[in-house]
Amino acid sequence: MAEQDTLDAIATAIDSAQSFVVAAGAGSGKTRALVESVRGLLVRNRDAYESAHKGVVCITYTNVAKDEILERLNHDPLVQVGTIHEFLWQLIAPFQTELKQKMVELNAVNQKNPVPDLDVILRKQAVTYGQYGRHFDRGELHHDDVLEIAASLFATYPKIVRLAADRFPIIFVDEYQDTSEKVVNLLLDYFVKHPRRPVVGFFGDEMQQIYDDGTTGLTKRGDLKTITKLENYRCSVKVIEVLNRLRSDIQQCPAGGNVPGDTHLFQAATSSNRAYRFALERLSGEGWTAENTKVLMLTQKGIARENGYIDLLNAYGKRGSYANDRLMKLDDEFSQFFALIEALASSYEAKQYSAFLETLGLTGMRIRKHADKVAISSEMTALETVRRTGSISDVLQFVDKSALIGLPRRVRDFQNQLASDPARDDDSVARRRGFFEALMAVPYAQVINFIRHVDALTPFSTQHGVKGAEFPNVLVIVDDTLWTKYKLGAVLAGGEKNQDRYERSLRLLYVCFSRARKGLALLYLGTFDGGEILGAKALLGVDRVETLTS
Repeated sequence: MAEQDTLDAIATAIDSAQSFVVAAGAGSGKTRALVESVRGLLVRNRDAYESAHKGVVCITYTNVAKDEILERLNHDPLVQVGTIHEFLWQLIAPFQTELKQKMVELNAVNQKNPVPDLDVILRKQAVTYGQYGRHFDRGELHHDDVLEIAASLFATYPKIVRLAADRFPIIFVDEYQDTSEKVVNLLLDYFVKHPRRPVVGFFGDEMQQIYDDGTTGLTKRGDLKTITKLENYRCSVKVIEVLNRLRSDIQQCPAGGNVPGDTHLFQAATSSNRAYRFALERLSGEGWTAENTKVLMLTQKGIARENGYIDLLNAYGKRGSYANDRLMKLDDEFSQFFALIEALASSYEAKQYSAFLETLGLTGMRIRKHADKVAISSEMTALETVRRTGSISDVLQFVDKSALIGLPRRVRDFQNQLASDPARDDDSVARRRGFFEALMAVPYAQVINFIRHVDALTPFSTQHGVKGAEFPNVLVIVDDTLWTKYKLGAVLAGGEKNQDRYERSLRLLYVCFSRARKGLALLYLGTFDGGEILGAKALLGVDRVETLTS
């Protein structure tokens, strides 16, 4: 279906109050179709929406996608863009009395660790929403609680849904396949089926579902109109052919200036770090370079191992379920501290003294005396030494004593909380203490490596890290010894007994392969069996496997 045909089909569905799903493969311009559909809606209905205080909701999976859509729509005030939790929280937050009642009910069925006298606590404070962890003792809901309580409120108080349907006649969901089934079911049960018929439009591709709690099967529902989009604007012709061999439900066609492209197949028994360098050397004749090639290792642990921060990742694993996510987002007290130290070091090394002083919080300060320069130089030289040779504990101790930098309050608070009650030994404190002790022992050089990775100064990424991104060339490294969750060799061989693992592995390869605008190479680590060799050659459309040896 051509671009305008897709937009016309969406507009027709909206005009007839028919909820729908746009099924579109990689590189097809799903988000563009969503944005253009919103623009068309606003052209037709702006005056009516403004006078009736109505608007359009775009639900996104990530804040990156949220920012992209907002930018494309010029932050139009009639469009609300955010995560499902932000949207639901907006709907239920005003109903504090009902919220508190539902929170008390939820606490009562929490057999593991209910908060005593929660009803008394909630009389003195409002219910709020926080992203990380459940903290009923301070009136804070976790994001899973928001979903559960919203569904319960919708069921008990239909007026809340009626008010939402009146205010938001159109709800679009971007990348629906990554949205949990709980979310999709909530939208289907309380909005799609609502008598006032708000239109819910789902945009996505189930082949690109890479999260365990994602959603499949929407294209098979009778209450949703399916609109299929077949264009691929991103990938080369060669890569599109590979993608079409991986799936049968959508067969894409080039839709613009798609280049011819090239595909390659390598096999090696050496470590991935050495092997990927050998592969790039072989590909240099095709114009592949370290600068125009993204290497996909597929697992965060594989990336950490290759980039030299595995101990840091393992230490964060001791903190809890969301710790690694917060580390990758630089969203906890220690990772933010690391980012601060590295920003200071890099700006000073680059002689960007204005940025250096701004990072220190000394905006507008000028270094007037030679003695000031000497003092700063001495401090930064000492910091450079401890960063390169010491542990994270050594760096914290240095900064704690530094007259120039100073330890951030949140880091100091964390330390003080652990020290304030050494006799307390419940699970939460034990986990925090175990994390802190492991973190302090990590060589700080691993932090330097980690920040380089976060700042995209290394060639490696995971499949989660490149979701929605694209690169001139992509080298995918397959190493089935790194996981039990995936068995990529089985995809190459054509199947296995564990169907769930096979489907999961198939989707993983699809997401990785579809990042390539021009060239695609697969590097298989380990021993190829006959079925895998034949399957890999057929999939990539190559005549031979090139073996890499040290």
